Amino acid sequence: MDQISFFFWVSLLFSETSAVYKHQMNSRPIFISAYLMLLLIFTLTQPAAAKDHGFGLNWQFSVDFPQAGIAGELTGYIEHLHGTKFKFSGKYLNKKGPVKSGPIAVNSIFELGDGILKLNRFTLAISKAEIDIPQLGLYSPDLTVSGNGAINPVSGAAHFNELHIKAGSLPELHTRLEYSPEKNGNCRLKIKNPLPLLDRIIALNFPAFENWDKDGQFSLDVALRNIQNSAEAELKLGFTSLSAASPDGMTLLDSLDGTINASFPVANNQLNLNIDINAGEALYDRFYVNLTNYPLQMEVQSILPDKTDSLKFNGLVNWKEMGELKVKALLNDLFNVPSFSGKAEYYTANLAAPFKTFAIDPFSLEGLDGSGTFSLRCAFNGTKQRTVLTGDMRFENCTVSKDEAAFSGINAYLPFMLSLNDKFLPQADITLPYSPSGMISFDEIKAGKLTIENFAFPISVSSNSIEFGIIPVIGIDGGSLHFSDLKMRHPFNDDFALNGKIIARDIDLLPLSPESLPIHGQLSGDLKFWLLKDHLSTTGKLFGKVYGGDMTIDEIFAENPFEDSRQYGADFKFRHLDLEPLSQALDIGRITGRMDLDLNELVIAYNQPASFHLLAKTTPGSGKSGDISLKAVNTLSVIGTGSGLTGAGVGMFSQFFKEFGYAGLGLECTLDDDIFKIRGLIREDGIEYIIKRPPLFGINVINSNPENLISFSDMLKRLKRVIGN
Repeated sequence: MDQISFFFWVSLLFSETSAVYKHQMNSRPIFISAYLMLLLIFTLTQPAAAKDHGFGLNWQFSVDFPQAGIAGELTGYIEHLHGTKFKFSGKYLNKKGPVKSGPIAVNSIFELGDGILKLNRFTLAISKAEIDIPQLGLYSPDLTVSGNGAINPVSGAAHFNELHIKAGSLPELHTRLEYSPEKNGNCRLKIKNPLPLLDRIIALNFPAFENWDKDGQFSLDVALRNIQNSAEAELKLGFTSLSAASPDGMTLLDSLDGTINASFPVANNQLNLNIDINAGEALYDRFYVNLTNYPLQMEVQSILPDKTDSLKFNGLVNWKEMGELKVKALLNDLFNVPSFSGKAEYYTANLAAPFKTFAIDPFSLEGLDGSGTFSLRCAFNGTKQRTVLTGDMRFENCTVSKDEAAFSGINAYLPFMLSLNDKFLPQADITLPYSPSGMISFDEIKAGKLTIENFAFPISVSSNSIEFGIIPVIGIDGGSLHFSDLKMRHPFNDDFALNGKIIARDIDLLPLSPESLPIHGQLSGDLKFWLLKDHLSTTGKLFGKVYGGDMTIDEIFAENPFEDSRQYGADFKFRHLDLEPLSQALDIGRITGRMDLDLNELVIAYNQPASFHLLAKTTPGSGKSGDISLKAVNTLSVIGTGSGLTGAGVGMFSQFFKEFGYAGLGLECTLDDDIFKIRGLIREDGIEYIIKRPPLFGINVINSNPENLISFSDMLKRLKRVIGN
């Protein structure tokens, strides 16, 4: 009858395997008792007495296994029912063992036939086992095992298609158990529908996940291999179509497929864990990854928690096209107030996939591309509320490009010091020390027609600030551009602020101007700027020469600079502009003379003007003659009145005269809330002129409807009629 003791050990296997969550077994290593329990399947007990009572037999077995520290007595009564059916009722008295309890009741109906021992209505009941496993909600629980199965007395093989295990308040487990003596003994317990058990474990140990919406299909197998020699326990959790969502919507998992395999020699505390996720999608905050395209494999070697609830582990993550991550960590007070420390290394030979996943997509940087080699090394320590990272990043031969801009040959060594919040996102932290300085270099920077070569500068990175060292002066087309005093406060938070100085000297504007509007001139100036999440402000001004006149730009600003709804603008002042090259560049006809132009309160939104106030008037006494071509007169007439020059007189003039002198030219244009208004600035005798002819000969362009208001879209149509670009 020594096989009946097998079911007693099955119940203990369940309780001890569960204890992986919390070790409180008199400081014994976890799973040792489970190992010894199953060894008893093959240990022959010695009968102490057997007495015939006619209808059955009283049996008493002495159980003694000193290697395991287990001793006790199994006593009971075997009753013959009919034919080959018998009934056993008894109890096990536990004298010595890792789990203390009162008498353990054992009952079963068994049948002998065809060389197989069949067990029906088998039950094993332990009342108030002296074990406490808070992580499973077990405190001196009642344990029961019941079911039907069969044992081969010759080979020792056993299988139970229906085995039900109940421990305290945990959900009842419906399992299938198989044992084979081959290969030194193997036992497998397959749990059907483990989701209720997993939900219970999550609710007890991870209350933050209790209110998550979750769904999926699960399988859970527990096994012991090589039982008679060096036993090894295995646990395999499979999941398909796993979906979950956090209550705040920050984290979403959809249709995940994968497995979690855990194995550990029962004789020690070493745990080997393998996690494979080969399908599904995951979203955290703004970070999304398709795990079908980028499957993930993780290997972990760990020492299970000791009596202080501390554990050590080494981890290796291989993530297709994302890179390789190595982690070595120590976790303390795992089940109360956990803290952790360790080291991590990350490497990817191709930055393209991780750059797209963790930079381009989450921050809507469409059109941006990145490539190259990237590595990171860091030490970390912290708690759930705060984590500190100290380490360095290295970029080798990287390229970042968008449209006509490209940064190539990027090489960098960047030490960093970061503080992470409870969501593992960077946060400002006044207790964080300063980070040492690193260096970043570029073989080439191209932006349109601008090319900068061999550019490098020092930089330091922390959660509190990014600070730039001395940045070299950039030579640009005969001039220079210099950034100084650059510093970014709280770079990873919404309240970040970047400030510094821009010093420009004699920059030639022609190579930088668009082909549709070549700008002849030079730009200089000094600006201080402050860039925030929702605002850019400046002090100082830019100045220079444009089309033979003087130019000043100030009050440069932007609102919501990182949003599609961004607005930006400035004030422009031009004095004594030479109209001849300007009119040729605009292709509106030939105009000579000089002009003053003030463009104030210019605001650009969605890449077109939203508001401005423009004053443009020729400069008297400039020493430059004022002539205007018929084409230019027609252009200004269309802009000012909506119609070109008409009439027989114009046709006659155009046959003999292509240019005319003018006494003055002046426009006032206002745009506000998509309403455009144009006025002439030359006013005589109640008449408002846009172009005023000389006393003897010329053409007047009169604004006959000064109060006329049109939409800006209509004004753009007018401009397109006369200026194709």
